[in-house]
Amino acid sequence: MTLKTRNTFLKVFFLGSIAEIACMLILFIVSILKQKFITPPELRIPDFLQYLPFLKSDVTAVMISFAVLFIYVPLCFYLLIRIFENTQTSEIIFFTGFLFSCLAESARFITICLGLWLSFSNMLIFAGKIVLFGRTMAPLSFLCAAILSETIQRQDTERNYIIMVMFSVVFAAVIPMNTARIASTGLVTEGFMPLINTERLLLFITVILSFLIQAIKKNSVEHKKLASSSCLLLLGYSLLVSCDNFIFLILGTAGLVFGTYRYLTNLHRLYMWS
Repeated sequence: MTLKTRNTFLKVFFLGSIAEIACMLILFIVSILKQKFITPPELRIPDFLQYLPFLKSDVTAVMISFAVLFIYVPLCFYLLIRIFENTQTSEIIFFTGFLFSCLAESARFITICLGLWLSFSNMLIFAGKIVLFGRTMAPLSFLCAAILSETIQRQDTERNYIIMVMFSVVFAAVIPMNTARIASTGLVTEGFMPLINTERLLLFITVILSFLIQAIKKNSVEHKKLASSSCLLLLGYSLLVSCDNFIFLILGTAGLVFGTYRYLTNLHRLYMWS
């Protein structure tokens, strides 16, 4: 993919994310006016959260977390256009996969605003699968950035990106949804949830180890910083998408913002000096 083509796609995605913010805002206002906004049940995931009084569930924190994600995505697209406009780097292409993962959380937003969680409809199942798709692709985006960004692999970036997306789609398609169990965040829970959470944890660990291995192979301080910043970023993302309280909201937002800043800054330094 040429720089011109990549930058054009980034601009299209930036405008698209702005359009999504507008649509979600309109949906929220309409749902309030038509009284379709229904607070999700108080099912806490993980279960032990309900026994911690300082992590009290609050739907306001859930809605603010959506606002953080919706603002975060176009802001990141803008920064990618400004900072990496003349830089050929595969990591930025894969980072857009993470941004799409954040946008996939809008399916939870729709579930709450339209009161879909009260139904057992196909639309509710589809919303759950969109969220599962996004949460699968989020760590995969960083894993691909760590192991598929060598110079000899840049010609295959588009192919690798498509494989990453298709794997996430297939994974989300084959995992059953439990529409009878809706979390306090508006999440449609998955079947085999403990197994899926273990898979996510292993992916997070693999991402960090992959960047560290690259750092050792290349004797690169920047790759070590990429490992720590991607860890912080993914931790912040995980807290934010699981947020039903203000502690998670604050920690998740801080981790996501600071982790993203460090990740993009170190990428810029890495390619500026290479």
